[in-house]
Amino acid sequence: MTQSYSRPEDAGRPAPGDRPVPGDGPDPGGTHEPPFRLPRTWRRRWRPAPWPSRRAPYADASAPRLRDRPWARAAALIAIAGVLGSGLWLVRWSGSASTATPDTFWYARDALQYAGWSEPAADRAAAEITCGAFMRGRPRPAGTYADCVRFRTVLPGDAPVRFQRIFTSRPGYPLLTAPFIRATGAGGFIAGTAALGVACGVAAVLLGLAIGLRPVQALVAEALFYLLPTGLWASRLLAEAPMMLCLMAALAGAVLLMRGRAVVAAGALLACGLAMLCAVKPANGVALAAALAAGAVLLARFFAARRAFLAVAGIAALVLAGNLWISSALRLPGIDETLQDTFTWHFKHPDVPDPWHRLWEASGDLWSGDIGPRMLENPLIPAAFLFAAAGLLARVRWDAAWALAAAGLTGAAVASMHPITDEMERLSAVAWIPVAFGLAALAAVRTGDRPDEPVRPLPSYVEVETADLTPQG
Repeated sequence: MTQSYSRPEDAGRPAPGDRPVPGDGPDPGGTHEPPFRLPRTWRRRWRPAPWPSRRAPYADASAPRLRDRPWARAAALIAIAGVLGSGLWLVRWSGSASTATPDTFWYARDALQYAGWSEPAADRAAAEITCGAFMRGRPRPAGTYADCVRFRTVLPGDAPVRFQRIFTSRPGYPLLTAPFIRATGAGGFIAGTAALGVACGVAAVLLGLAIGLRPVQALVAEALFYLLPTGLWASRLLAEAPMMLCLMAALAGAVLLMRGRAVVAAGALLACGLAMLCAVKPANGVALAAALAAGAVLLARFFAARRAFLAVAGIAALVLAGNLWISSALRLPGIDETLQDTFTWHFKHPDVPDPWHRLWEASGDLWSGDIGPRMLENPLIPAAFLFAAAGLLARVRWDAAWALAAAGLTGAAVASMHPITDEMERLSAVAWIPVAFGLAALAAVRTGDRPDEPVRPLPSYVEVETADLTPQG
C-alpha cells in the first residue's frame, strides 16, 4: 500500500489499519512503549562483561591504577622506608666513632661458630673483625693492628668462663647473622648487622602506622630513629640493632592486639617479638615483658577493650614465665650473675657479698652524678623528652601511647641495673624510641578526629549503552 505524507513530521507515523509495533515510534494514541530490556543486574549476571571490554573502547581508563591498590601502596611505602633506612644507616656507620666494642668479639665469635667455623678459625676471624673496626674509629687503641689481633685471638683461653657464658646465653644476635656468614664469609657478620639495622627503620615505619601516624609522619619517625642515639647504636656491631627490631615488633603486635586488628597475627607478633627479644638481650626482654604485663592489667579497667588488654598481659606474662623457666632449667646466667660481673670487673675479683645493696648505691650515684648533670649541661635532651611526651599524649591514642612510654622506661631500668657510666648511653638507647615517635606525632593529625571519607571503588569496566532519545508524549 502506498502511503503519502503531507507534512514532514508525519513521516514514520503508521498508516491507518497497520498494527503498531512496540518501540517502533509513537503509536497513534500518542503513547510510547520502550523496547523490553533485562534489568541491569540481570544482564551483568547472565552476560559477564569481557576484560577488556569490547563494547567501550575507553573502559581501561576507569580501571584501578597501581597506586589505588592497597598492596601496591604498602609495598611502595616499605620500599621507601628501606631506601631511607639504608642511606641513614650508612651515614651513621661512616661516622668517626668506632663501629665495635670489646663485646663485638664475643658476638662475632659465636656467630662464626654457628655458621660452621672451627673454634680457632672463629677466634681469628672475630679478632680481625673487631680490631679492624677499632683501627678505623677514633680514638684508636694502643698498639698496632697485629697486636690487637694476637690479643683477641687468645682471649677465649684467658677470659673467665663465667664471663663467656653471659654471651653464649644470648644466641639471638649471632643466630640472625649466621646465614649471612654462610653466604658471604666472615664479612657476612657486618652485612647481617647492616640488614638488621635497616630492618629497624622499616619496623619503625610499620610501628608508626600501627599507632595511627600517617605515612609521611611514619617516615619522619624513621628518620628521627636514625638521627637520635638509637640510630648510632643500631649501626654498631652489637646486639642493639636486633634488640630494637624485636622491641618495635613486639610493640606493634601489642598495639594491634589492643585495638582488635588482626588479633591472631598481632598476638603471634607480640609473642615472637618478646621471645626473640629475650634471646637477643634477656635484660631488655624481661623488662619489656614485665612492663607490658603490669601496664595492661592496671589499665584494662579504663578501656572498653578489656579483653584485648588482658590478652596482651597474658601473652607477656607467658613469655616472661617461659624465659625464667628456661633460664632456670639450663642454669643460664641471671641478674645475680650480671651484678657480680659488674662489681667484680668481669670476674677478675672475688664475688661481692651484697650485690643488691651495691646496686642501690651505684644506681643512685649514676643518676645524681652522671645523668642529672648531663641533662642540665645539655638542655636539648630534657626538651626532646618533654616535646615527645606532649606528642604522645596529644596526638596518639592512649592504648598506644602507654606501650611506647613503658618501652622507654625499660631503657632507664636496664641502665639502672647495669650502673656503668661508660655503658650508660648504649644501655639506655631504648629510651629514645618513644622520643622519635612522639616528635613525629607532633606533625600528625589524630585520625580519630578527622576520619577519612569512604572512597567509592572504581568500576571494573564501563558499560556504554545507547540511550533511548525518542520523545514521549
